[in-house]
Amino acid sequence: MEKRSEKILLVVDSSILFSYFMLSRKIRSIILNSNVTLYTPDWAINELNKYFDNKIAKRFEEKGISREEIELIVLDLMQRLIVVPKTLYIDKWNDALKIAEQFDVKDAPFIALALKLSIPIWTGDRKIIEFGLKTGSYIALDTKAVEDLIKGESLKDVLDDLKKRFEL
Repeated sequence: MEKRSEKILLVVDSSILFSYFMLSRKIRSIILNSNVTLYTPDWAINELNKYFDNKIAKRFEEKGISREEIELIVLDLMQRLIVVPKTLYIDKWNDALKIAEQFDVKDAPFIALALKLSIPIWTGDRKIIEFGLKTGSYIALDTKAVEDLIKGESLKDVLDDLKKRFEL
């Protein structure tokens, strides 16, 4: 992937974080890209912890990955994330909740943080992307869109392509 000169700032949601642990090469390369800065609400880390032993660690162990290797993968991810406590985006909570009620209230922390920081959400959730595209109340991008940003495409061009791909 070519490098972009300016930093790309994104709020990363749980679907992407879980994909990182499923060893998705595309997602790992974006997360580890030094031109990308990733923010996530503390709620996402709680979600990861909730499912870690039952789903994530179990899948790694099935693939023959040791507990020590799993811990290194977790450390790699945690070093790339800026975890933001709810107290820093609480002022956007009610707006985010009103938006998220349209599709899934569990997405409110990501929307609130994106509204607070005025940056896009990187997600694998089609509903979040579609609602953002339809209403313009926030920006949400899928992995291909993020890859296109990293390659140097403008946000406007990326959003135009996203609308075409989502038939909106």
